[in-house]
Amino acid sequence: MMYIKMTSLRRNKKIIIIVFSHVSASGKFVISVPLGYVMNIARDLLCIAKGEVLEDSWSKLIYSVDASHYEIEPAAVVCPADEYDVQRICEYSTCHNIPVTARGAGTGLLGQSLSNGVILDFSKHMDNIVEIDNDYVTVQPGIVKGLLDKELKKKNKFLPPDPASSNYCTLGGMIADNSSGIHSLGYGSTISFLQEIKVVYADGKLGFASAAKYDDRMKKLGELLALHIREIRNRYPSVTKNSCGYRLDAVIDDKFNPQKVFAASEGTLGVITAAKLHILDIPAYRCLMVLGFEDLLSAVSVVPEILKFSPVALEMLDHTIVRSNNDKASGAGCLLFIEFAGNGSSKKVEESMMACKLLLADRCSVIEYASDEQSIIKMWMARKSALNSIMKLTVGSRKPIGLIEDTVVPPYCLVDHAANLLETYHENKLDYVIYGHVGDGNMHTRPLIDTASTKEVELMRNIANKVFAHVIKRGGTITGEHGDGLARTRYIEMVYGKSITSLFSIVKKLFDPSFTMNPCKKVPCNDLSME
Repeated sequence: MMYIKMTSLRRNKKIIIIVFSHVSASGKFVISVPLGYVMNIARDLLCIAKGEVLEDSWSKLIYSVDASHYEIEPAAVVCPADEYDVQRICEYSTCHNIPVTARGAGTGLLGQSLSNGVILDFSKHMDNIVEIDNDYVTVQPGIVKGLLDKELKKKNKFLPPDPASSNYCTLGGMIADNSSGIHSLGYGSTISFLQEIKVVYADGKLGFASAAKYDDRMKKLGELLALHIREIRNRYPSVTKNSCGYRLDAVIDDKFNPQKVFAASEGTLGVITAAKLHILDIPAYRCLMVLGFEDLLSAVSVVPEILKFSPVALEMLDHTIVRSNNDKASGAGCLLFIEFAGNGSSKKVEESMMACKLLLADRCSVIEYASDEQSIIKMWMARKSALNSIMKLTVGSRKPIGLIEDTVVPPYCLVDHAANLLETYHENKLDYVIYGHVGDGNMHTRPLIDTASTKEVELMRNIANKVFAHVIKRGGTITGEHGDGLARTRYIEMVYGKSITSLFSIVKKLFDPSFTMNPCKKVPCNDLSME
């Protein structure tokens, strides 16, 4: 929710205090902005940008929401026509100290694309595929992942990260959150494929970065991180996917990859205007089986054994979702989806599947099996529709709250992590849902909370502190693929400690000294100067 109140004069200027109150119990974020710019910004932008400038109440209402529970009305929305538009807008915003937030499809779950400043919607004009080569694709940030998939498939290529929102999410948003999806186990997250970027910084200057060449700011980043290499390597979570804070570990891993600092940065360092990503050949052979287990704990207990066979996907749906999604599995307490794929020989793929099935034969039942593309697509639909099913559980102020919905632990800690979640829900008499990418140790879980109840909102905060502490103690992270946004930024220090989070603030100031790039994400607002 958002409300606005006037305060007394400060430095002879009237101030609007915009208070964001998040129903996921993440606390309040307060941003003070000069009253005048709300009234004049759209008029000024009309003189600056070639693309559309939207300032009517209906447009601002549409852009005030995303897939989270936040509602923040922007001062104006611009659909930039090109990179030059982005430069002019950023330059103007820095001069007037106005926040700038890039937006794709608005599928973020934690308020990443919401702002009371200027929203840049890249899905209208900057949505092109620039180039497709044998092993890479260059795109503008507004291209929809599903449309890119169709074009790549024509050349027997694919970009592996496949979030459930692939049919409408954009590549810019995927980079901003370091999105993963069902097949991240076998191929990696978006950060693994990001090779090169073109950006516009807060002051309107152009930037670029790849392993081979990079601008002066990226050079300074390298010099800064060189002083903290040991600390970075020791403090980061011991998991295969992570979207918490800035991914400085990926920047210095093996060799200097400065472009990767923008993956999972949520648009807080600058605005990406083009990105080059590595692509792969579509595997020639695939097979998928769905196994039914008695309950959640029995299902996740076999994950380490399954991983020995190197599946490209290992997903879980427990009974809270299964019974509403899959009639065939209505008697199962928990499902595991296991996919194997390869380009060498179908025999090798099938042998891995059969060996895995044989190992688990006395502990589960086979619900479904498929090796043809259409059947595999259909079977995956049940897993991909999980989040939509969860959102339908909302009744009035009782909602599935997502504050702890993206934790990751090493797979061998899954039983312990799942047991802790179940115990927490049982102790507090809460209904809940659980599913996730268990091959990566990534659990998506949401308790149903009455957001109108102060007592339950406080309970959610307490649960978050307990669950996050449990995960961090086991070398995990509070978010594997959905990011921090407004909801989890305050918890980043729990993961990394004061020294690394202080380094995050230094990185933020290096790229965005005016603190106008999507403020209150990654670096808390109390670390920013908003005037």
